[in-house]
Amino acid sequence: MQNLRALGKIVHVQPLSLQDFPGKLAAILFFAGCNLRCPFCYNAELVLPELYSSLAPIPYERILQELAERRGFLDGVVLTGGEPLLSPDLPKFTCELKKLGYLVKLDTNGTNPEALARLLGEGLLDYVALDLKAPFLRYAEFTGLPRAEDVVERVQACLSLLRHGGCAYEVRTTVAPGLGEEDLRTMAQAIRGVRRYVLQPFFRPPEKRLVDERWRERLALGEAELRKLLPELQKFVPTELRA
Repeated sequence: MQNLRALGKIVHVQPLSLQDFPGKLAAILFFAGCNLRCPFCYNAELVLPELYSSLAPIPYERILQELAERRGFLDGVVLTGGEPLLSPDLPKFTCELKKLGYLVKLDTNGTNPEALARLLGEGLLDYVALDLKAPFLRYAEFTGLPRAEDVVERVQACLSLLRHGGCAYEVRTTVAPGLGEEDLRTMAQAIRGVRRYVLQPFFRPPEKRLVDERWRERLALGEAELRKLLPELQKFVPTELRA
């Protein structure tokens, strides 16, 4: 714990999750700050600076102390956000989690291959969930950016790291409004070779703000439509629906 500097704000801790780390009981740590502005994201309070700037950080020393007390009950810890890889000292913090004996899962938007490569190279991750937002030609639209060529290159680099590494992982897509069946076919073909592709229906928690509230009432493919499409996508990549 010595010399562990601030790594970006952890602003919320969910003490227990049964579904965010496949097959594991896990705590979830939420990091504030993201370099994308996906309009359909329902974690606006972790993405928009005007919302998260007023949130008090939870001291990570306290988090580690509480996790130390829960060893034997929890299996792992999920790092999510926001975008955890924006935190410069994440490797040090993750190392502390590993010292406590925890498995570590990272949720990432895949835009920081350098940081991901370091964590993978140091053996600090046990599972990675990488978000694939849209077909690469439509990435700007679904990430809220004016241009997305650099982002696409970075996501592709992260996909390559996961394909050729030894860490368990999944690629996942929240099927946002405007993504059609042909888009999903294109995405599945673009990630041939990945081990696991997970589709998640678009979810609108009524109590939470979207990054762009205009997307709340837009129509998206539903669970039944996605389930019907699964056999076709499975021709390209192992695909499942997480309802």
